[in-house]
Amino acid sequence: MRTYRLIILLFLVACKASTPTSTSVYSEDLSIHRPVMIDVEKDSTEVVQEVKSEPYVPLSGHIKTELDSISRVAYQQNKAGRYVDGYVIQVYSGNSRQDANDARYKMNEIFPELEPKVSYHQPNFRVKAGKFTNRLKANRIHQQVKKEFPRALLIPERFLQTYE
Repeated sequence: MRTYRLIILLFLVACKASTPTSTSVYSEDLSIHRPVMIDVEKDSTEVVQEVKSEPYVPLSGHIKTELDSISRVAYQQNKAGRYVDGYVIQVYSGNSRQDANDARYKMNEIFPELEPKVSYHQPNFRVKAGKFTNRLKANRIHQQVKKEFPRALLIPERFLQTYE
């Protein structure tokens, strides 16, 4: 019982409101730091001097030349091909390499123009076919593929489009 009284007494002492140490109010005049605004209408007689620029001199051995060369390389790579948003038909997705190869062979026999490919993204093998940029054409062919492969899906994907 004595310990409870001691705990309550300590609790009440700890919860006591503290008194401020000083009663002075801080005050400082900061008006000297304000910028002085000039009225434009009163000082309209001032003439603004023109800034003379020096002619442009190309720099040699400067970082600009390095950036230009990098830009040229990037331009050549982009000219070769670019990534476009499109659709592919996924025929198979699973853990078995043999089932994936079987699905690719069957797909290649029935639809050789779609060029089915097996890809491995751990832990799954996937068989994807076709590269379509037009959703309507992709949907039409997907319906034909679905007759042979009922679990076929039409998936949005980005792929490299090369120009010849």
